Amino acid sequence: MTPPPSSSDEHPSEPRNPSEPSKPDNPREPGGTDQPVRSAASDAYSICQITRKAMATEFVILLPSQEASAPSPDPSVDSDQPHEHDGRPGKAVEAAVEAADLLEGIEADLTIYRPTSEISRINLLASETAVSVSPPTFALLQRAVHWGEHTGGAFDITAAPLVEAWGFTQRSGKKPSADEIESARRVVGYQHLQLDPTHRTVGFAVPGMAINLGGIGKGDALDRLAKHLQDRGVHDFLIHGGNSSVIASGDQTPGSGLGWAVGLAHPTKSNRRLAGIWLRNQALATSGSGKQFFHHQGRRYGHVIDPRTGYPAGDLLSLTLLMDNATDADALATGLFVSGSDVVRQQFQQSKVAAAMMVHRGKKQDSAKIETLGEFHWIDPPAPSDRV
Repeated sequence: MTPPPSSSDEHPSEPRNPSEPSKPDNPREPGGTDQPVRSAASDAYSICQITRKAMATEFVILLPSQEASAPSPDPSVDSDQPHEHDGRPGKAVEAAVEAADLLEGIEADLTIYRPTSEISRINLLASETAVSVSPPTFALLQRAVHWGEHTGGAFDITAAPLVEAWGFTQRSGKKPSADEIESARRVVGYQHLQLDPTHRTVGFAVPGMAINLGGIGKGDALDRLAKHLQDRGVHDFLIHGGNSSVIASGDQTPGSGLGWAVGLAHPTKSNRRLAGIWLRNQALATSGSGKQFFHHQGRRYGHVIDPRTGYPAGDLLSLTLLMDNATDADALATGLFVSGSDVVRQQFQQSKVAAAMMVHRGKKQDSAKIETLGEFHWIDPPAPSDRV
């Protein structure tokens, strides 16, 4: 049995240098969490980068480098509008640092790894009493229940006991017994969440339930950071959380109208690119089990569990969705990966997603076949030989 690697990131979709479409991304330069650093890309496409580690991954805010090319103006000049970027060099970086600082508070509310978090308090107390939570957390729980209903339970934030049973919470995958799976399933079900909008409280109808926001929390964080930047007048940026969750606004080269260059990696070979796209005023989310998995008696088990059966699910290697916000993209990518390719096609026909890229298993080990739905703005389209 081989335990999964320590990284939580799935099938990275990394910002890339479009001037070198056939080459891998240049490596990032190291830098402090508060310091913007220049990418190693060509000057025409160089970017300013600000990073934070939070929620078991690395969040990165990227800005066009010209935003950081000059020092901030004298604060007295801007005193009449202290919250506006106004396109002045340096102000975007200040706003980005402020946005990155929000991650500490977001993680403090949503993580299951801190006993003082709102989610930990819910998990501890909600079987016995209604637990009051903050407006952002309550709104996120409501959104999660919406997607639970929409996907017929394929996306379910109460699946934590099943993830625990399979060992993926501790990143030490193991195959549970049928009795262990059935025991966990008895306390899983988004429909057993009791949300009271009037009092903004959360309760569990079934004792022993637990919430884990791993399938939607990063997207929520990206949306909150993006809103802060836009409220500060910054409209050209890209933010990603561990590469699998991305939101892009405006352009990598301001005024170009192209958006941001993003590379889509192979699900099991992260150093191989499947395609490159322009992402503009949209969010991208990728779900899959290419990195978190283990083998037991010759069979591969991925970490994405179907809450309805209790077993790892999905007929795809990975699924990438484009939507208008990162919260919904994260949740729906998880739910549709669990549901499978037929349901992905149905959801696209119902206009629930702007575009989708399904990566099917090929006939050979680590080979992949790509199926796309909707319109992608390609930099490097998938090779014809890689198409379904």
